[in-house]
Amino acid sequence: MNDVIIIGGSFAGLAAALQLGRARRKVTVLDTGLPRNRFADRSHGVLGHDHKLPQDILTEARLQLTRYPTIKLVSARAESVSGAIDDFSVLTSDGESLRARRLILSYGVADQIPAVPGFAEGWGSSTCLVPIATALKSPAGIGASSGPAQCRTTTSGCTTTGPTR
Repeated sequence: MNDVIIIGGSFAGLAAALQLGRARRKVTVLDTGLPRNRFADRSHGVLGHDHKLPQDILTEARLQLTRYPTIKLVSARAESVSGAIDDFSVLTSDGESLRARRLILSYGVADQIPAVPGFAEGWGSSTCLVPIATALKSPAGIGASSGPAQCRTTTSGCTTTGPTR
């Protein structure tokens, strides 16, 4: 039985696995290989990794985790979770049933791309929903509205959106 199963193997999930591995806990990380930042051309705000490719950061993190024999990385999706504290069961997309005393849910979010011409095509490069992640490295004018969503281009070339109410 695992001490912990982590569902989601991007930055947060791997950081949790690192700390648990250092504490000699038996950990399994389930990851689909589809991190939210897979469309980004660079990652920002990660100490020691600013402006690196997100995939390069993940590759380096996974390599570092190989030093810890109690951490197992599994390329699979968690299809179902059942149980309670001290006895969770996770069924993977490969049909494997895993058990753990604790769970960490680190599977992120799914972006809802608005039906704005050109928005999806620029996703991760010239279009972003989180201006602080990309736009603040260049001077930019970021505005907000209280009405329907509005798109505008900043001086950094990043399209930003306003609230939908």
